[in-house]
Amino acid sequence: MCGIVGQITFVDRNGVAQSEAIISRLNALADRRGPDDKGLWTDGHGFSTAFHRLSVLDPSPAGHQPMLTQDGRYVIVYNGEVYNFRELRHDLEQDGIRFRSTGDTEVVLYALACWGTGALSRFNGMFALGFYDTAEQHLLLARDHAGIKPLYYMLVPQGLVFASQYDQILLHPWSHDLRASTEALALYFRLGYIPAPYALLKKTHMLEPGTWIEVTKGGMRGGRFFEFPTYREPDLRGREAYEAVDAAVTSAVRRQLVSDVPVGTFLSGGIDSPLVTAKMRGATDGTVRAFTIGTNGDFLDESTDAMAYAREIGVEHFVEQATPDISLQMLNDVITACTEPFADYSIFPTLLVSRLAREQVKVVLSGDGGDELFWGYADRFSSVLGKLPVIDRLRAEQKSKKWFDSGIGMHNPPGPENIGHAYQLKHGQIHEDWLNRIFPDFTGWPDDFAVFAYTGTEPARTAQWLRWNEFVSHLTMVLLKVDRGSMYNSLEVRVPLLDREVIEVATRVDWRSCLDVGQEIGKLPLRHSLARHVRHQTWTKRGFTVSMDSWLRGPLRNTFETVALGRKEILGLPVCNKSLQRMFEQHLSMDVNHARGLWTILSLSLWEAKHFRAREASLLLK
Repeated sequence: MCGIVGQITFVDRNGVAQSEAIISRLNALADRRGPDDKGLWTDGHGFSTAFHRLSVLDPSPAGHQPMLTQDGRYVIVYNGEVYNFRELRHDLEQDGIRFRSTGDTEVVLYALACWGTGALSRFNGMFALGFYDTAEQHLLLARDHAGIKPLYYMLVPQGLVFASQYDQILLHPWSHDLRASTEALALYFRLGYIPAPYALLKKTHMLEPGTWIEVTKGGMRGGRFFEFPTYREPDLRGREAYEAVDAAVTSAVRRQLVSDVPVGTFLSGGIDSPLVTAKMRGATDGTVRAFTIGTNGDFLDESTDAMAYAREIGVEHFVEQATPDISLQMLNDVITACTEPFADYSIFPTLLVSRLAREQVKVVLSGDGGDELFWGYADRFSSVLGKLPVIDRLRAEQKSKKWFDSGIGMHNPPGPENIGHAYQLKHGQIHEDWLNRIFPDFTGWPDDFAVFAYTGTEPARTAQWLRWNEFVSHLTMVLLKVDRGSMYNSLEVRVPLLDREVIEVATRVDWRSCLDVGQEIGKLPLRHSLARHVRHQTWTKRGFTVSMDSWLRGPLRNTFETVALGRKEILGLPVCNKSLQRMFEQHLSMDVNHARGLWTILSLSLWEAKHFRAREASLLLK
């Protein structure tokens, strides 16, 4: 597990020494991602790359990066783990390759050298990588199937820069004249993060999950090696589905325990991480260490349920409480860890649990992905699926012109216009009315952003589209949060429920074998699997978060008033402070809970001061 950065220059290739110095200094920004080793390599002709390493597999010098093939033609910097590397290694050895190391990096290097981009679909793991061919002078960038590991890039006339952290892009000299993208800001304020392929600055991007790009001086081409289906005809139901899911999860956990250092687990009071923890307990003979964050006994606190799971499963359990006063103590860490704008305040407990785990282990397993694959957001899914008859009725009324005749207007129907629109409203950070009041120059959704473009009403296809939407949108935000919180603490987090085998089985399961709409209970296969290991099981979904609504009325109130109120603009976007003040007053008086919207604005204000304004003073930009 590492932090990677690199640069390929299209023009002025004489400035090799300057390029090395820049990449070296940018690499230093990622030291928390990998404190065990670092390295830098250049071809002397315009390509430089560097890395910081968190040693997990083959911690010997043989695992050092950047890593070159024995003939020196190919070089790789690679952040991640490919869990099926032993099988791939065997195939490559059959082709005559001889390996010098025991880890997965060299396997990934030779797989790409021998099989090209076709190797990517054979990797079962998490990764972000840069792979350079010195003979052809072309660079391949790729990101894993689910977007577990981040990868940003900037493409400008001078060349291309890629990095694990967005601040490495921000502080590169080539970004000096780039300004914030209005499209990116529009997505941030609506969703609470900036999804791939967008990024904050113009001409910068996040590589999309399951995709690759190849860059040369002559241009760029790209492709996709994995795509989550919007619909697949199910062939697994009931007991057969439960058995298939249980087998896949068991295999995934066993596969992802491969490590040369101790592995622990995150443990919540829900379903997913207890299942992963139970499977890990069954797959290992040694002590299993589990880590939990509580919220001091409030309605969000999962620690009591987590303790019950820990006792039944039989793990060594470590618990820490996230009290309200910790919000101010952690504020700087939260903003520093999020090197791009990010507004999911569950980053607070994520940082805490990562810090707690790192005191004991270097690697943990988590339960992320279960909600998205197995219809776990039951209230959200059920409420939207329940709107199908209403949507059909409204469409019928539109066709008969009843909307127009009643004066409502056919282009302004009551409520959501379709399922895609309804789901868009479910994921909104700030209501559109408030966005337009607070930001008078606010823009619409990007024209090419089609994540919520769905107008169907057939139940089976709609249910699968809802899952697809969660996988390609909400899940990527969750994974960004986990990467930021864990790597800031030099901790590797693995996600067995996003193993390629688990995803393959999940897409075959009938949605009705996962979600009880009437009872609003999801993840039925995972629940049945967990029941094989424990008697205790929770039914209320609380989410891994904190009481931001009360924090903004308490310990964060002064911070909001000082940092956010009175502003004339944020990143060049004009602010109507009177409207923002009104929104804040409504929250303080408890008339309306505006926690999500207010934190979205406060987080960006703090981020701008920490990262964007510091960019202007950076020596790298001089």
